Amino acid sequence: MKIEPPPPRPYGVSGAAAVELCREWMVYLGTVETLIAREDARHLCDLYSNQYLAWIYDGRANLDIDTVERAANVAANDGRLPLIFVPGGVRPSARECADSLGVALLRYRAYDGALDGANALGRRLRANGPAIN
Repeated sequence: MKIEPPPPRPYGVSGAAAVELCREWMVYLGTVETLIAREDARHLCDLYSNQYLAWIYDGRANLDIDTVERAANVAANDGRLPLIFVPGGVRPSARECADSLGVALLRYRAYDGALDGANALGRRLRANGPAIN
């Protein structure tokens, strides 16, 4: 069964709709078992699969180092790989931090349904699916 990429959301997304959109992207990229975190797990991450813990950054500013470091720390303690979805920009210092800590960054655009890597690991994930190691 071929899984199609998520369709564009011409009116954009926020909150729960952004989490669902990013879950659909993870399924499309090959982690079909991805679930939305519920209850207590929501304090740790937004999405999880067998291989990844994922966060959806929905801040108005560009992604900064604090979010990257937190994701890397939680994932290191859990044993899964960290992934952060962003709808906008990433500060260069956050990109460098993500590269050094092994955090994949993916930039999504709900309006036109696009997804691209925002760092080297994110680009490999986008190109190759979950087999990025």
